[in-house]
Amino acid sequence: MSIFLNGRTYCCLVCPKLRAVCSEPHHPLQRLITYDELLSKYSRKVNRDQHDPIDIYTCPYCGLERQTIETLYEHARDVHPSSNEPSGEQQLRTLLCPVCVCFRLENDGFILQNCSGLAEHMLDRHCFDSTYQYWEEFKLRNEFCYKDEFMLIRFIATFLPPRIITSEIGPGKIALNPVCPICLEHIDQASCKSLSLCVHQFHGLCIDRWLEEKKCCPVCRRECNEDAILFSR
Repeated sequence: MSIFLNGRTYCCLVCPKLRAVCSEPHHPLQRLITYDELLSKYSRKVNRDQHDPIDIYTCPYCGLERQTIETLYEHARDVHPSSNEPSGEQQLRTLLCPVCVCFRLENDGFILQNCSGLAEHMLDRHCFDSTYQYWEEFKLRNEFCYKDEFMLIRFIATFLPPRIITSEIGPGKIALNPVCPICLEHIDQASCKSLSLCVHQFHGLCIDRWLEEKKCCPVCRRECNEDAILFSR
């Protein structure tokens, strides 16, 4: 559901997505940022490794604005744990993740009765298994996103930084699925395909569409000729 205010587009984080209109003035709204706006405001200026904080998110609980993905997670974890929700409201309340909404990702809702709230959703959806995986992905995007810088900015804005990964993810904690580098959605075992040359994992449909246009791995850019395009589940 899109809302237009003062020439900008927003999405209500409380109303169901199928509802056409939000008439509640107190509902938190997430602004939908355009690709051009992201590039003009947050693209690197001199040093490729330095970006301005991407503070574009609104808390779906209280409406606190201008949050980065890191501060949004810490705010949800510390201020809005699920135990703070009244039992009756908790059973009925469904919210939308502002990160998923802003970048038009799939599965952007979470139901409080099924998890501990936004903080757990972010650990499950917007976090790598390890700091090594995060930095490996960051390095690859730094090297190969010269012409499409939005992909690097999107990565920084949609995944929690290594400090959060180190403190919250570890042995005996939440087990995460790998993330498809093309669509940034988690990959379940049934839909996973790996390139035989480099063993990078993707959704089957994502890598099939990619290889129709480009005969190379979208992560490491290794060339894939007809003989090398073999997949293993």
